[in-house]
Amino acid sequence: MITNGAVDIDGLFEELDLGGIHPDELLSKGKILTEMPHYLVARAVVRVHETGILRRLTRWRQEDGMDQSVGGRPMIVHDLAVLTGLLLLAGEKKPLLITELRELFQHRLTPESRVLLDLPTPSVSFVGHLAEEKRWYNNTYNAFHRIVDCMNPYPYDMRYAKTHVEIKHLVDNHDAVREKKFTARLDEFTERFLLMSFNQQSRKMRRAHRKMSLSIDQTFIASPTTKVYTRKTLNALAAQEAAQNDQGKLSPGAVDLANNYYVKSGGTRGNDRPGTVIAFDAKNANREKKTTEFQQGYALTIAVRVDHEKPGSNRFPHLILGATLATPNKGVSEEAIKVLTSAKKTGLKPALVDTDKEYFAHALSDRLHTPAINLGYIPSTDYRKDREYREDAPGGALYVNDGLFCPATPKPMLTATPDYLNNRIDKATFQARVHARLPYRLIRKEKPDARGKVPMMCPALGASPTVVCPIREMMKKAAKKSRPEVDHNDIPTKLDDICKQHSVSFEHAEIQKRSQGLVHGTEEWETFHHYARNGIESVNAQIKTGGTADIQTASRRRTRGIAAASIFSAFLLTQHNLTRITDFIREILDAKKRSGQRGTPAKRRSRDANWTNAYTATSPSLQIPIIISSAPPPLLT
Repeated sequence: MITNGAVDIDGLFEELDLGGIHPDELLSKGKILTEMPHYLVARAVVRVHETGILRRLTRWRQEDGMDQSVGGRPMIVHDLAVLTGLLLLAGEKKPLLITELRELFQHRLTPESRVLLDLPTPSVSFVGHLAEEKRWYNNTYNAFHRIVDCMNPYPYDMRYAKTHVEIKHLVDNHDAVREKKFTARLDEFTERFLLMSFNQQSRKMRRAHRKMSLSIDQTFIASPTTKVYTRKTLNALAAQEAAQNDQGKLSPGAVDLANNYYVKSGGTRGNDRPGTVIAFDAKNANREKKTTEFQQGYALTIAVRVDHEKPGSNRFPHLILGATLATPNKGVSEEAIKVLTSAKKTGLKPALVDTDKEYFAHALSDRLHTPAINLGYIPSTDYRKDREYREDAPGGALYVNDGLFCPATPKPMLTATPDYLNNRIDKATFQARVHARLPYRLIRKEKPDARGKVPMMCPALGASPTVVCPIREMMKKAAKKSRPEVDHNDIPTKLDDICKQHSVSFEHAEIQKRSQGLVHGTEEWETFHHYARNGIESVNAQIKTGGTADIQTASRRRTRGIAAASIFSAFLLTQHNLTRITDFIREILDAKKRSGQRGTPAKRRSRDANWTNAYTATSPSLQIPIIISSAPPPLLT
C-alpha cells in the first residue's frame, strides 16, 4: 500500500520483525473489526428518522445563523451518519467514543450502508495509515461537534484547564438566556429519542393502561473531568492569581463549569433555585469532612413508568419516559418537572408520581407540587423524620400529613407519622393509628369554586358522617352504623369555626400541595411506594456501572461537557429501553413455552382485515387491485 506521503507500508512490514503479529492486526491496533450488517444500519436509520431530530437540527442551525456555509471543503460525515452510528454503538454495548465511531465509518460498513448514510468509500491504499485514520477521525469529530454546538449551553473551549481568572470572566459574562434556550434543546433531543423507543412497543404494551404512573429519581453521572470550582472561593482565588506575576506557578482549574459536587453519602443534597449564587459546599461548611463523601459530575433525573393499578404485575416493561442531565444540587424540583412534562408526550393520561424524601417531602410547593399537579400528576411520597407535617389550618382545623383533620382528633393519631419514623412506635401500631385517624378527616362539601375556595365541613355533619361528636347533632337520615366517638377531653376549650359553622372555606391550592394519591401509611400506599421505589432503583442499577448501559463510567464517553454527556446519555437510555422491551417479549414467550401454550394468531378486526389502517400501520391480507383508468379526466366546470 502507498500512502499520500509516498511511504511504502508493505515495505516497512518486510523490514520489521513483527513476530506473531499479522499486518492486519497492526493496522487495526489489535482489534477484531467485524462488519456491521446492513439490515441493522437500515433499522437504526429508520429509528433516527422516527425521532424527527434531523429536521430540528436543521431548524436550530437556521435560528442560530449557522445554516450558510462560509466556504471550504464540503462535509463528509452528516448528522444522520453520526446519530445512526451512536445508536449502533449503544446497541453493541461499546464505549461511545469518537474513535469507535471513526472505526465504524472507516472499516465496518457495507457498501450499501455507505450509500444509505451518504459516506464515501475509504481509500484502500490508505487503510490503517495514520493520515487516513486522522482524516476519518477529524471528519467524525467535526460532525459530532456540529451537533453538540446546536445544543451546548456552555460555548467555551473545553480542551484546556482554566485559571480562576478565566473562570470568573466566563461566569460574569455567562448568558443565562442562551443557557436556558440551549438546555431546552438538549432536553428535547433526549425526549425525542426516548419517545421513539417507547413507540417501539406494540400497541397492547403501550396501552396496557390508559393512565400513566411514574417513579422519579436522581442519580450520579461521572464527568470525564474531575476538577470543579465553587462560587464561594472564586473571587478570592481569582484575586490571588491576578496578583501572581509568575504565570507558571498557577495551578490548573476546572475545565467544565457545569461539573459540580454530588453528595454520595453522609450529607444532604441541595436543591437551590436555578441561577442562584449560593454554592452547595457553603451549606455544608460546618459539617465534618469525614462524614460526607462527594463525587464530581452531573445529576441525571429519570422518570420510569410503573403500574399503580396492579403493583408488581408484568403488564408492560418499566421504560424510562423522561430524562434530563443537569448540574448537581441546582433545580432538582425543576428537573423533575421537566421529566414529568416529557412523559406526557406519550399520550397517556398522568396518574400517580412516586418519589423519595428528596422531592415532595422536601421541596417548596410552588416549585414542585403546584407544577406537577397542574400537569395532572398526583404526588405519592414518604415523609422525613425531622419534620412533624402538622400545621394549623383556617377555622381551627389541622393539616396533618396529606389531609385536613378535626381539631378533636386524638393526639396519638396526629403524631403517628413522626413517632413511627423516629422509632417511638412499631409498624403495626403506626398502621393501626393511621386507619383509626381516617374517620376524623374533614368532609368536602362542594367542588372548588371560581376563586379556588373549597368548603369543608366537620366529619360529624352531613348525610354520611364518619364520627360521632358530643357538640354536633347527627342527621336523622344518617345510616345507623358504628362510628368512632369524639372524646370530651379532646374537644378544644375554645371552639373555632369548624366546630360552630356548617362549613369552612379552604384554599384549594393549600389542600393540593399536601395531598397524596394514596393515604400515607396504609397498606395500599406502602405496597405501591415500595414497588415504585424498587422499580426505579432497579433501573438505576441497570443503567449504571455493571449494567446494560454502564452510563456512570466516564471513561466510556470521554468527550467533555454537559452537552456531549447529555447526548450520550440519550442514546444509552434509549438502548436500555429497547433492551427492556425485548426482554419483556422474551419473558412472555418463555412463559408460554413453559406452560405448553401454543401461540395462535389473534382474530383480526374487520377494519384491519379488510381495509388499510394508517393509524395502526396494518394492511389487509386481501389485496384489492386498483384499476387506474386510461381515459382523460373529466372537464372542469
